[in-house]
Amino acid sequence: MRYLIRSTAVYGGHEDLPKPEAILVEDEMIRKILPYETDVETLPPDTTVLDFGDRLVMPGFIDAHTHFFTGAMENSEHVCSEIADSVSEEDCARIVAEYAAKHPEERVIRGSGWFLPKWKTTVLPTKKSLDAAVPDRPVLLKCADAHSYWLNSAALRLCGITPDMKPESGSVGLLPDGELSGMLIEPAAYEPADKVFRTFPDEEYQKIIEDFEKVLAGYGITALSEMFAPDYNEENSRLCEMIHSMAEADRLSAHLYLFPRLFGYTDFSAAEKWKKKFAGKWFDIPGVKGFLDGVTETYTGLLLEPYTDRPDTCGIGVPLREYDDVKQSVIAANRAGFSVRLHCIADGSVRMALNLFEDSIRANGDRDYHNTIEHIENIDPSDIPRFRRLHVIPSMQPAHLVLDENGKIIHIGKERIRYEWPLRSMEEATGALAIGTDFPVVGIDPFRTIYTAVTRKDYQHRPTGFNPEEKLTMLQVLSGYTYNAARAYHMEDKIGSLEEGKYADIIALKENLFTMPEEEIMDNRVVFTMCCGKITKSE
Repeated sequence: MRYLIRSTAVYGGHEDLPKPEAILVEDEMIRKILPYETDVETLPPDTTVLDFGDRLVMPGFIDAHTHFFTGAMENSEHVCSEIADSVSEEDCARIVAEYAAKHPEERVIRGSGWFLPKWKTTVLPTKKSLDAAVPDRPVLLKCADAHSYWLNSAALRLCGITPDMKPESGSVGLLPDGELSGMLIEPAAYEPADKVFRTFPDEEYQKIIEDFEKVLAGYGITALSEMFAPDYNEENSRLCEMIHSMAEADRLSAHLYLFPRLFGYTDFSAAEKWKKKFAGKWFDIPGVKGFLDGVTETYTGLLLEPYTDRPDTCGIGVPLREYDDVKQSVIAANRAGFSVRLHCIADGSVRMALNLFEDSIRANGDRDYHNTIEHIENIDPSDIPRFRRLHVIPSMQPAHLVLDENGKIIHIGKERIRYEWPLRSMEEATGALAIGTDFPVVGIDPFRTIYTAVTRKDYQHRPTGFNPEEKLTMLQVLSGYTYNAARAYHMEDKIGSLEEGKYADIIALKENLFTMPEEEIMDNRVVFTMCCGKITKSE
């Protein structure tokens, strides 16, 4: 197929403002960037002209950090997402009971989105309220920040959780009498629960993914990731096989980039095998992922100085791996040609990650490995200049500021709060800020993320956070949502900007983000989506 896509407002994905242009697409690629006034009579007769007038045409949104598999599931009717609106443990249990009553066919009750800051408490829930709500079926509820699971007694039995379990990191919650509380904190502890949560028959799983792909096309999202760091086992290999077969059958509508496990490995031949076997235009394995800490809500974020409300600790059970162990893995992964992405919530883990990447440069040579630090919910300002020196990409999620509901000040206090979610500081220091959502931790709607990034306001238009000077310009946030997000995937030579020789990942918006009122950004919508030359949405 051949298309000429044109508009008086084309944003190319770099730092230039929109301008009149025309884009010639042939098959899956952008072949030429032409003047807007190009005479269509000079084009081959089979060219379809799509003229969007003054609507903004731009590269597809690239979400720099998502959890594809769980996100697809949580988009489905198999997961109770209504618990995200709960305001207390009791309210959440009530919502779960109502969902279970309406879905007798679900043998396992799954839910996602409960969150302590929204409950205005630091007290973790227990299995007792879930046992009363749903006594006869396993209930597995994932926390909104994806760092904890809350189970009832039936689910604890199904997952084989026992009081004497000692995960390599995180913890299995116990009541004062030594009985299981129902809480599993951090991925190593909740891995058995997560496996149950993610288990569906293949045919059903593929339907879940295809339904989710339609959602992505509707939002103009043309690339995203699986960032949970899956291990190289049979179950995850089967998932890769399934995605690969869907890609080969042209059943995907967005590029998917998977980042398997970093920790515990210095030989990445398994990752190399996956990449060689599965890599293509729709699916690729560009790097590996590790977690250095957890989240501040459960005091598992690693701080440089003690928590303001817990002066006895800089973080419970963190870092999640010993420094020397992680160092060898990072060096080996970069040497094997894989970028390394490290989950770092707090200033202590951010500094540790920077030190690790500096070690890799010493061992492997000073070049850009496309390493990233994920989240950076607070940082010591002295570490900000190190990102550029070490070629490290900051990958951040503006909507987390809204999710937090100003709870960070309780944990890190007034002085450190100046550098909570320091979007502007990181962008100006690096010029490489990658923007994402961490979906399903927050919603995948790009317009909500953009609105929060440029206003530092929540979805009711109320100022949020304690540092309004950290808001971004529209150019900065869109660069982060396109070209810089592509850099986080080490794919900037293929996607992220409207340039000749790149995949034709192009969207058109109803309103021009550069000229519309800020308060209306969340009401904007995508009217056209094309990925690899395939039209996946058109109004």
